[in-house]
Amino acid sequence: ASHLMEGVIKGLNSRRPAIFNIYTPCPVEHGLADEWAPEAAKLALEARAFPFFTYDPDGGRDIADCLTLDGNPALDDTWPTYTLTWKNEEGEEEKEELPLTIADWAFTETRFKKHFRLLKGDEDDLVLFHEFLELAPEDREGRRPFIWTVDSQGHRSKVLASVEMVKLAEERLLFWHQIRELAGLDVPETVKDTVTDALERQFESQAKKLRDEYEAKMAELKTSYPRLIARRMAEGLLAAGPDRTVEDILTQAAATPGLEPIGPVDGDVGVPAPSGGNGAATAVEAPPAEASAEPAAEAATQAPPEPELAVEEEDDDDDLAMEPYIDTAMCTSCNDHQRPDVRLRRQQAGLHQGPQSRDVRPAGAGGGEVPRRDHPPRRPAEPEGEGPGEVDQARRALQLIMAD
Repeated sequence: ASHLMEGVIKGLNSRRPAIFNIYTPCPVEHGLADEWAPEAAKLALEARAFPFFTYDPDGGRDIADCLTLDGNPALDDTWPTYTLTWKNEEGEEEKEELPLTIADWAFTETRFKKHFRLLKGDEDDLVLFHEFLELAPEDREGRRPFIWTVDSQGHRSKVLASVEMVKLAEERLLFWHQIRELAGLDVPETVKDTVTDALERQFESQAKKLRDEYEAKMAELKTSYPRLIARRMAEGLLAAGPDRTVEDILTQAAATPGLEPIGPVDGDVGVPAPSGGNGAATAVEAPPAEASAEPAAEAATQAPPEPELAVEEEDDDDDLAMEPYIDTAMCTSCNDHQRPDVRLRRQQAGLHQGPQSRDVRPAGAGGGEVPRRDHPPRRPAEPEGEGPGEVDQARRALQLIMAD
């Protein structure tokens, strides 16, 4: 009633023409009792037979701004619900929540009496009216819709609805959907598809952009991080001090708590072996070589002869190849020995590694034996009593030319 009075007053105060369409039940023509007219009007509103809607042209630019459905019950549902109360065979009261359909409203008026028939028994092909409307046309074959009614004694019975009542309900539901769409409450399927396609394209574009950025960053990390890690490792080794050897650093790393070896390497003896962890390495000590000659001789006589291993012939192309070496044990890691001019002067001075793996200097330069220290591999010793020959000098000259 408040919604009706509000709409009437608003239309009367408008400067433009106003139209009022008000449903008022007629007790005589509709077959209603005189006191039942207000309840019949309320039931018609709740059953979607005559829904409320107000259109105000001054409400806005769009139809959804001008049209409002305020005043309708259960605005977001297809049907409102009501509670049906009845008595079972034992006389106990029971309740059930059911949708209030247009068939429930029409059954209360005598003018729709021919569209309903009271059923006395239970039949398997009966389906509730609101469930029948949700079925597809091919699924409705062999089924009939019904609603519940309660007599004066409180007993519940089934009432069969006609096909015309089903068509009336479908027409009213279509009208309800259309005014909801005009009011902006329902979105058409075509609009949903258009918006969905646009959102999917936008999502794919953003996802591709993010993937490209991720792949570019990963490529950059793979390129720059190895160099950065090597630089940091070199800085750490240089910061350890000039007097410390690689063995000292590895020993300290192995003794540091929390550092696990990376993993043992088969066949390595007396060299640091990685063994799975945080990058530390532990030195594997060589087994003691103390063994008697007699057991060794017996083992040699009893052991079967081992097959001879084929020795691959070295390529002639490796004749000029030389392993890197340092000419003196007093190296300070200054890299001066890599300079061609320094190497040439050292060769001219006759500085080379002598026999018995001892470093020998010229007599004029404070010659004599120099104790060996830990340093990188040196050039193999020349045969006793011989110095660098012409082939060796040619090899060194070729290396100097290639270094330049």
